[in-house]
Amino acid sequence: MSGSAADIPNFWFELPPGFMEFDLEEEPEARIVRMTDAAEALFAAVPPEQKFSLVVSGEYILQMMIAAGAEHVSSCLLRMPDDRLSQGTLCVIVERPEAGPAVQDRRGSAQRTAVQWRELYPDAEVGLVMLPYGISTLCIRDLELEIPGVIFGLKESVPAVVRQVQVCVPLKAGPGSVLLVFVTEDREHWAEYLTVLTGIMKSISAEEPGAEDSVGAERPDTGGMEQGA
Repeated sequence: MSGSAADIPNFWFELPPGFMEFDLEEEPEARIVRMTDAAEALFAAVPPEQKFSLVVSGEYILQMMIAAGAEHVSSCLLRMPDDRLSQGTLCVIVERPEAGPAVQDRRGSAQRTAVQWRELYPDAEVGLVMLPYGISTLCIRDLELEIPGVIFGLKESVPAVVRQVQVCVPLKAGPGSVLLVFVTEDREHWAEYLTVLTGIMKSISAEEPGAEDSVGAERPDTGGMEQGA
């Protein structure tokens, strides 16, 4: 992450092509205009109503993530194999306990998170995964949302079902963890999104991207997009 090492952990990940990071201080109206312009430029042949619906519902999800304390939010606009426009939103939340041991039991932390998630979300897929960074907890579930109709120019709320992935990564640098949350309405192309998310999770590192290059190490081509969180 960028910032002082005194209060921000050394935790980095890389975004694949297609993701756009948001300024969390930006006004929602300005964000919607930027996303609409991007959708129009990238997907001119897609019906306007589809682009508008994706941008507006994506903004609602983004605002939910910011309200939850996200320190990074990015969105992707992807063209799927059937030539359909698809959108997803990624956020990163750093969970910092007020007190704790200098070195945490990362496996124990991941196991406790898995137990909590299984109790909270009995219908979800919950398990432990071993990433290059270390052991983490994964949760996949579907959520039913009621998006306020006013943002679509309607009186009634608009129901939506989204698929959410949560990955809780216990930190190496001390107590606490990083929670990555990805949400999309496009459950039809879930396999494609899993491929994208797998790449992001495998890129998680305690070292700033590019540091290895200075000593001649080889790194995979990620399209030139890198992001600290």
